Amino acid sequence: MIHGYLFDVYPLNDKIVLWIRNKKTYRLEIQWTPSLYVASDTRYKLNLLPKNPRIIPLIKKYKWVNKIEKVSDLKESKVLKLTVKNCSNLTLLGKTIEELDRFGVYRLYNVDVPPAQSFMYENDLFPLGKYKINNTWMPQSNILETDYKLPSFTKINFRVNAEAVKKIPQFTDKIKSIQINDVILESDSEEQIILDCTQMLKDIDPDFIMTKNGDSWDFPYLAFRAAKNNISEKVVLGREENYPIAMPKRTGTSYYSYGQVHFKPISAQLLGRIHIDRSNAFLWETEQSLQAILEISRTCRLPIQTAARASIGKCMSSVQFYNATKRNLLIPWKPIVSEIFKTRMDLLVGDRGGLILEPRVGVHENVGEIDFASLFGNIMLQKNISAETINCKCCPDSINVVPELGYNICKRQGIIPQSLHVLLEKRKKYTALIESTKNKQKSEMFKQRKAALKWILVTSFGYLGFNNAKFGRIDAHMAVCAFARKLLLQAIKIAEEEGFTILHGIVDSLWVYKKNSTVHDYEMLRDVIAKRTEFDLSLGVYNWIVFLPSKNNSNLPVANRYFGANKDGKLKLRGIETRRRDIPKFFKECQYDILNLFAKCSTLSEIKEQLPEAKSIQNRYKKRLFRHELSIKDLAFTNRVTRGTGQHKSNTIQADSIRQLELEGRNIDPGQKIHYVISDYSRKISHRAVPIEFAKNYDAKKYSQLLDECCKSILDSFDN
Repeated sequence: MIHGYLFDVYPLNDKIVLWIRNKKTYRLEIQWTPSLYVASDTRYKLNLLPKNPRIIPLIKKYKWVNKIEKVSDLKESKVLKLTVKNCSNLTLLGKTIEELDRFGVYRLYNVDVPPAQSFMYENDLFPLGKYKINNTWMPQSNILETDYKLPSFTKINFRVNAEAVKKIPQFTDKIKSIQINDVILESDSEEQIILDCTQMLKDIDPDFIMTKNGDSWDFPYLAFRAAKNNISEKVVLGREENYPIAMPKRTGTSYYSYGQVHFKPISAQLLGRIHIDRSNAFLWETEQSLQAILEISRTCRLPIQTAARASIGKCMSSVQFYNATKRNLLIPWKPIVSEIFKTRMDLLVGDRGGLILEPRVGVHENVGEIDFASLFGNIMLQKNISAETINCKCCPDSINVVPELGYNICKRQGIIPQSLHVLLEKRKKYTALIESTKNKQKSEMFKQRKAALKWILVTSFGYLGFNNAKFGRIDAHMAVCAFARKLLLQAIKIAEEEGFTILHGIVDSLWVYKKNSTVHDYEMLRDVIAKRTEFDLSLGVYNWIVFLPSKNNSNLPVANRYFGANKDGKLKLRGIETRRRDIPKFFKECQYDILNLFAKCSTLSEIKEQLPEAKSIQNRYKKRLFRHELSIKDLAFTNRVTRGTGQHKSNTIQADSIRQLELEGRNIDPGQKIHYVISDYSRKISHRAVPIEFAKNYDAKKYSQLLDECCKSILDSFDN
């Protein structure tokens, strides 16, 4: 019998391989391959399908099974189950079937669900779950656990350094050294460096290999150099001896999401060992961020390496796929749920998003902020909103109706609410643990885990209206917005009845004020709203808060641009430079030092007394600029480019930086980030800024002007 934690899971040909980690590491191998399902209105064509000469080589077996085909179906129907011979043939089989007849003749399901995930869904397993294994898997832990323990993992930091001929390293450059933790492997022979690295990894046998750019540089570069030295077969980085390192077939993909172009490099995943690329991990900020990745892997039933690189939508989908499997519901390959027909008036009434009230620009003292906790997630859960529940045919008499739109909501629990339950339940538990835990290290761990769940919950609403979501539907998305508008309007009415003034409102939050009110008064208001709306709320009371206007028009309020300090001195910042990812660290630190100074003040008059000190802080930062005491890295701007190499027509700073990188042999794809430093802004055409990779100096005068603008955005509000 084996005791331990499910550490890694992946398919290999006609098997699924699982690694169990405890004091020792165990490898299990199970004969298993995934299946897809086919339905059709023409039964005789389904009967002929397994005998088709194009299908026979791909499948191991077939049989008729009863499944719920569509999410809106009330009963099961017979579908054809085709089990593939090789795990890698699943998508090929789906495409082959689709090509056999005109579109729509065959309806395909479970085609693009990764085999490792399918295996875990079918066997009710989850990564980092604790099990006793003796022919059967006996769970020793629960997915709802929050204060769970994990084995002591071994981790190493890994980096491959090139002997660069140009300013930027290329794959054609020889390896200069390989660094594993504090050990630097060097030799006159590149082949020997690679072999020494392989042997050292084998000796240490780490569970995790941590890199900064492993997906885009370290592993592809190492694979390229190993091939050049004809030793690829000897270079094994994972725990599968027969699977040496190999060059990726593609470099990566650019894609458009939530108004931005992103770039995702091909992931360099290992077998039996976990590779975390900090630059390609969505939730990575500090070393504690590993806890967030492990929480997502565990809760969403995703292999750890997949969880580290997955979009949040992919995480949400995995929870839905698991619940679909447990329901005996098929997962559509291509979503086919149609939108409810709407007149122009229906669209005008329903398609309006969340409710936003313009803020009262300026400084306000003693303000209460009332937030609906995980509003959209709780609306979907409490109101049972899902693709199949909106305007269902089985419950026309339902008393649960979408405000304004009039859609009835099904009495049967939808798959979206069912999937959200575990996320909301765990998030609530983590909130309680953070408040009750005195150990700072454990408290930070709980915060990281909670933050991971928060991001999934935030995205679950947007994903509900995403056209490629398997169980999404725009009507369900609109229904959530309708309930949110109703709840916020209800909260506004209650607050005004209690004598409070509304300063600002945005979707799920209200900022309210009443002269001479106490914290107790705000707590009572929160409790009244919670009781009457039947939704949980959180409360924050500010000593002061500033709602900022537009930078382009001082008379125009901006919904999500404000800063303030709570009664406990903690800052809340939105939309200012300190919060922006493209702004250099130097500006953020200066602004943050000034804001921390103000956070100690309880009133506006106290802040005004501190203005000379705030300007003194600004001057100290300026002096550091002109004395050239700063690191180039702290002055670097970061931009995610929408156009790649050779795609720019105008001569912007970003375009110029991309051209300079091109001259040094590096091409930039849309969605990739570039880092540059302003070197001489007086130039009119080129080299006003240079990529950080070969920046040596900076334009102190220009940075000084930008610092003035940065400080002005927060000081102007108090300097009147």
